[in-house]
Amino acid sequence: MRILTVIAELGIGGAETIAVTLAAAAAAEGHEVWVASGPGHRIAALEAAGVRHVPVPLVGRGPAGLVRAAHRLRTLPQPDLVHAHNPKASLVAGLALGGRAPLLTTLHGVAGPDGRRAARILRRVSDRVAVVSPHLAEALADEGYPGSRIDVVPTALEPLPSYPRERARAELGLPPDVPVGLCLARLVPQKRHDLLLAAWPAVADRAVLLLAGDGPGRGRVLADIDRHGIGAGVRPLGERADVPRLLAASDFLVLPTDWEGLPVAVLEALGAGVPVLASRVSGLVEHFAGAVRLAEPGSAAALAAGLVDLVDDAALRADLAWRGRALVADRFSRARMVAQYDDIYLRLAGRPVGRRPRTGVTR
Repeated sequence: MRILTVIAELGIGGAETIAVTLAAAAAAEGHEVWVASGPGHRIAALEAAGVRHVPVPLVGRGPAGLVRAAHRLRTLPQPDLVHAHNPKASLVAGLALGGRAPLLTTLHGVAGPDGRRAARILRRVSDRVAVVSPHLAEALADEGYPGSRIDVVPTALEPLPSYPRERARAELGLPPDVPVGLCLARLVPQKRHDLLLAAWPAVADRAVLLLAGDGPGRGRVLADIDRHGIGAGVRPLGERADVPRLLAASDFLVLPTDWEGLPVAVLEALGAGVPVLASRVSGLVEHFAGAVRLAEPGSAAALAAGLVDLVDDAALRADLAWRGRALVADRFSRARMVAQYDDIYLRLAGRPVGRRPRTGVTR
């Protein structure tokens, strides 16, 4: 079966991680897989997995850009199935290939005010939608997308490669005995770096903060670092491809987000035994309550209290690390996620479920 995946770009981010995981798994199953996207460091990994990458301009928002992207998709070989990630990629795929191949969309998350527009787009172009968390299924159905065409498929990952802590600290120029926090997120308003930087002075005298990610909010983040007088202990790293090293060097992950689907950064951290401080929002509470330290969203004071707890209490960090590892091992199986998507692919393409091509891969 020929599968075309469409996604805006292939840099750091949860949607990108899952798109690459699924494309590589489908190629390993014997399918012919193409990925159409903008640029990103994950392209090399895709090609190494036998997936063909096609550059398509999907990041811009203007109508002319959408038309150009749709035209590029029409020049590709006819797929048996299209898998788009999030509404914009789905709209482009629908414009290019509507009616020529079934279209599956994975909705990784959408802000409340954008939910109605997302549902309207998906009703027009998507034959089926997979969501990463139950609250997204409820929100999508509430906005009019047929519930019978929604599947809940929680995000899952293979454990990251191990990386020695001492080596990671030395390579990053970090002292061996100072608590290190990591925020692994694009610099966009949703992730609330402004809140994190407002709370960080509570621990700035005894901890270091790594900011891994880039985006349109970079200028504001740098300005906030200066405004709060915390430049000596906050390191903006830009977009990074060395997540295992960053996690190995860190004592905790912090994600003060306004909303989430199911954040891959949290899964990666918990799987690596790194405790997490995050906002008490949908997408985190349903999946991780009891295994992460939760703070009230939008409150710098609540976030600062959580930071103090994690920086000053090594026993708390150890307990959360143990809980997080156990939860990920129990609930978030990559094999289960891939099998669910396999079945959705085959049903949409009209193929017998359970009779997949094999290339020696077992699960």
